[in-house]
Amino acid sequence: MSASAADHSWLPDHQLHVAATLAHVDQTIDRVARLTHDYSKAGPLTLTNLAEGNQSHVTVAAVAPLPLAIPRLIADALTQLRAAMEHTLYTEVEHRLGRSMTAQEARCIEMPACASADDFAKWLRHGRRSQLQPLHLGAPLAERIRTLQPFQRRDSDDHPLRLLVEHTNLAKHRTPAVAATRLGAIYPDKPHPGLTVALPLQLRPQAGDGLPLRAGDILASGPLDARIPISVMPTVSLQRPHTGVWNIAIRELEHLEEWVRTSAIPILVTGTRDVTPLPPQLDIMTGHEDLRGELANSESTTAAQRARQRMMAQIARSDLVDLLSGYGSNLSPAAVSTWVHTLDDIAVLQKTDRLIRVVRVPTFLLGVMQELRDEVRAQATETGH
Repeated sequence: MSASAADHSWLPDHQLHVAATLAHVDQTIDRVARLTHDYSKAGPLTLTNLAEGNQSHVTVAAVAPLPLAIPRLIADALTQLRAAMEHTLYTEVEHRLGRSMTAQEARCIEMPACASADDFAKWLRHGRRSQLQPLHLGAPLAERIRTLQPFQRRDSDDHPLRLLVEHTNLAKHRTPAVAATRLGAIYPDKPHPGLTVALPLQLRPQAGDGLPLRAGDILASGPLDARIPISVMPTVSLQRPHTGVWNIAIRELEHLEEWVRTSAIPILVTGTRDVTPLPPQLDIMTGHEDLRGELANSESTTAAQRARQRMMAQIARSDLVDLLSGYGSNLSPAAVSTWVHTLDDIAVLQKTDRLIRVVRVPTFLLGVMQELRDEVRAQATETGH
């Protein structure tokens, strides 16, 4: 569905505020993605070779410290995701009451994360909360809250609401999010039968899910007399406070952002997730006379999706330079590089996709390559290069 065709009529006027909060979350995740990309691109690992008998070990000599903004921005995004639910719940209770709540009533409004149905029933019966009709047992809003509870799943520790509560309690009361550099993967540039490489779980495996990288970790081993180039991919990861499990930070944020935006908010407001999701790219840097109209024209690509597009486009740009300035071409790599950097990420991926789709038909492939080379020449003529 295109942005212009999106139907957000399910979101009533009194809940429009949540769209801006979700957009703020997405912008914050975008900042995290850019920082982690720049950190990884700079090469945070210093590696060294250590000889032992007839073997050579690639070993971590040092790990560059993470920018201090990363765990704090992660915590900001998680806290605002929880706020989106809390604000939605508070607004919905007041709307159903048809009046403003007293200070005592307001203090009892929160989004619970119950491990059992009994715990949820106790939450409903607690103090002033039990006197609020929208939160009576069996009331529509109470049932919607029940639907979102961790006890509804067998793996309650991994339920998005449980994750969100654990992450934000840590960030609010003890420390910013716990983020660190971990091993993502190791790829040999060419296969070699004598090469062994570490897996994330093999680095001090007693931790259960692989610990952050530190000096002294052995990443790969091979014959002392062989030269085997390898590529080491580090990841910026986030630790779940209640289980100790590590997950790639952007994946964790993407998972929780999607759940809140496409499940939690729609269910709290309508009782179902079968609605058009709110767009993550609402412009909140300017004021809007018609916020609902702005929603209809906002982009639906999330920060994590945009980050993946940027990484794919970076690779695609390099591939296009090699391909279009390669054998049989009179174009220089510099000319192709200048052209390809005038294209945005989507355009680069679209042009690369055209080549991929015709790669098995030589005549089609040559035709598409000629079209792209003509674009390079036209751009060089326009700019005088």
